[in-house]
Amino acid sequence: MYEKILSPIRVGNVELKNRVIYLAMAKYLSTPDNFVTDRQIAYYAARARGGAGLVIPGACIVDPEYPSTLPMQPGLYDDKFIPGLTRLVDAVHAAGAKIFLQPWHPGVTPYGCKPEDVKQVADWTIDEIHGLQRKFSDAALRIKKSGADGVEFHIAHNYLPEQFAVPLFNKRTDEYGADTIENAMRFSVESLQGIRAACGDDFTIVVKINGTDLTPGGMTPERAAAASVLLEKAGASMITVSAGGGLTDLTGMSSDGHREEGWKVPFAETVKKSVTIPVAATGDIRHPAYAEKILEEGLCDMIGIGRGLFAEPEWINKLSEGREDEMRTCISCMSCFDYCPPGKSGCAVNPLAMRESENTVLKLDGDGRTVAVIGAGPAGLEAAVTLASRKFKPVIFEAEKKIGGMERIGAVPDGKSKVNWHIDYYNKQIERLNIELRLDTKATLEDIEKLNPYAVFIATGSDPIFPSSVKGIDKANVSMIRDVLDDFPDVSGKEVVIVGAGLTGLETAATLAARKNKVTVIDMLPEPNYEALPIDHLLAIGYAKGSGVDVRMSHKLLSIEDAAVVSENMETSESISIPADMVIISMGARSNTALYEQVKDKFEKVINIGDSAAVGKIMNAVQSGFDSAASLD
Repeated sequence: MYEKILSPIRVGNVELKNRVIYLAMAKYLSTPDNFVTDRQIAYYAARARGGAGLVIPGACIVDPEYPSTLPMQPGLYDDKFIPGLTRLVDAVHAAGAKIFLQPWHPGVTPYGCKPEDVKQVADWTIDEIHGLQRKFSDAALRIKKSGADGVEFHIAHNYLPEQFAVPLFNKRTDEYGADTIENAMRFSVESLQGIRAACGDDFTIVVKINGTDLTPGGMTPERAAAASVLLEKAGASMITVSAGGGLTDLTGMSSDGHREEGWKVPFAETVKKSVTIPVAATGDIRHPAYAEKILEEGLCDMIGIGRGLFAEPEWINKLSEGREDEMRTCISCMSCFDYCPPGKSGCAVNPLAMRESENTVLKLDGDGRTVAVIGAGPAGLEAAVTLASRKFKPVIFEAEKKIGGMERIGAVPDGKSKVNWHIDYYNKQIERLNIELRLDTKATLEDIEKLNPYAVFIATGSDPIFPSSVKGIDKANVSMIRDVLDDFPDVSGKEVVIVGAGLTGLETAATLAARKNKVTVIDMLPEPNYEALPIDHLLAIGYAKGSGVDVRMSHKLLSIEDAAVVSENMETSESISIPADMVIISMGARSNTALYEQVKDKFEKVINIGDSAAVGKIMNAVQSGFDSAASLD
């Protein structure tokens, strides 16, 4: 089984043991001055140890003087970085994988600077273009000196080489313009030739290219295919096909739950028809059966997985050992886009993502001792699985008839169905580990006492905030957001007002608007600083407004009438009546600590976890459950 995925393949002068690439993802793991860290080494070594044939650390800086740059990425602009890079390369090799590094220049992408501070493609002089190309070849030579197996030249995601490649960014009229494919690819072709001259014929060069930018004037599958012919002639030994970017479509680069698994594969197929070298497909490839299928069908030669291996570093090991049911599957929640400080997980489903340097090893000392776990949301489920893995005997109490807690209703809005994959994971673990699960059972003190538990984990979640003092809040047209999501209404042509512009309110608003309802969202908070918003919230605002939702910040709920909501514009003090057939209250949540307060002094070890300790996202709940269960003594 999975013969295609697990079969070796030759890329240039490099023999890869299987067909899976850990794709470059810019992680903030280097020092501020771009030196490799132990945390970084442990992170990449974990993906290699998990079985990936090829590991590619991304966004390695080639020009630190340029005003736009990503912070805390590996440096390639000076020989002083070679010793640290060598340590990284040696660790990945020791863990069983090959490693390529990815030189990177943002071009017009304004990271950490004003847009007017960066240079447009048309602004570079010919001498400056040649200087840029030397920066890439110098960086590649340092990659070779570090002992890495190859270099990935990055012509994707709207960064500098792709800016030369498409008319959207390239307004030049000389030989580096975008009027012909030969001119458009001249910067990249010459860069590859410079790398080959600097590093020799024995050094492997691969390329990442966009198959589409999802934007007029950007890359298209046909243009990428024509470009790939030139890149193969210039010495590229493999082409990885991606899409989008921060300047065109962010979810084209790393999509959220609105896109289907493997949505970029057709672009790779188009490129593959034009070249003889291996082609790697990307695009939310999550499940082994799907990956095997597209390899068998000849749509691609390799599988590029980024967030899937971030969520499950042991992806290859588990499928090769017949342990697929133990896989954590990425749910495309976008949590990994935000900065993750040391000691915190950067993934909703993997509590140890970016914590690999902590060398966490579960003690198998449970000795069959019973632990009561109250609540089958993500915190309680993660705690139970971790406890069972430690040989404790967890008993889960859940008041609802299904597991999942807030994840179950959080999977309801459009684009959120992949959250169900996480719930599926826990269902499989409950069966695999033979965990006792008592559904439709609201735990009482007496129930817990009957177990005589070694410890009690309280994971009772949160309660929605209910504005009981608002006039008309008890009217028949008013619903709480959780009730709406628990039994989503099949309505259209209605006027709906949602009170609360948080993530859940916005996602629900977009979903109702897509069903041809007129939706207004009000929130008393002022217009947010969009640059500081988490990426999932930023996308939710975009989807809501893109669906026609009227989002009104600085609007306070005053009262609810039979067919309207009355709000106050807090900037003008004006009272406004908004027509409403339905009113949905989504004003956040507070921890439900009732059971914790009741039992905390009744047992020796009582641990409050997840939302019942502090309201947060799935990522916070999972880490809370894991850490508390892993540290139980």
